[in-house]
Amino acid sequence: MFAPLSLNDPFTVFLLVVAGVMVAGYLIGRSVNKRRGQAITAWLEPGMRALGGAPAVQAVNRTAFRVKVMQARNPFLTVTASVVLISRESLPTWLWEALNRRQDVLIFHLTLKQAPTMEADVVNPASDLGRRGEAQVKDLGWSSVEAEEGYRLYHSATTPPGDVRALAAEAARKGLAPWRVAVRRNPPHILISLPMPDIRSVPSADLMRWLTRLARTAHTGNGDNSN
Repeated sequence: MFAPLSLNDPFTVFLLVVAGVMVAGYLIGRSVNKRRGQAITAWLEPGMRALGGAPAVQAVNRTAFRVKVMQARNPFLTVTASVVLISRESLPTWLWEALNRRQDVLIFHLTLKQAPTMEADVVNPASDLGRRGEAQVKDLGWSSVEAEEGYRLYHSATTPPGDVRALAAEAARKGLAPWRVAVRRNPPHILISLPMPDIRSVPSADLMRWLTRLARTAHTGNGDNSN
């Protein structure tokens, strides 16, 4: 028979303290993520509304949601922004992610009215999502070109190297440091993953203008054909 738990027992007190800290951490983390999600949604909606149509918000789970615009203006048809928040509801996980400098993630899936003229990938191998993207591209057997500003550039046989260089230059222009920009001829035509921008200093309208320039670069290239 086990002895009954007693508040006079130091181990019992320790268990109660740990349980209390975990419950408090859960409640605080959930509250922080809820406010963070609301703030990001309020930040995203004006910029996405400028693309045409009314943004629709869809919850995926407690740490992820989507904001989607259908029938958007040229060059877009559909724009979907997916937000993945770091896990703040488990205190140990939250601390681990903070120590490892994990960030909230913003992912765009863009379907264009006209398919891009290139197929290319711009990846940052210093990030998890960049490395995953690079592994997928290597399975395709695509050619690589000289890296720019920490990125590795890949393109299909029908895409001039100059076009992927132009895409990489546009991707890096706003200082948003995307982890991956993938362009395909089949929808969704463009996938962009990046750390969540500072929503206090970066207007979402600027972000949408950057997406528009990327989409136009993916369609026109503006690059040369040299290696």
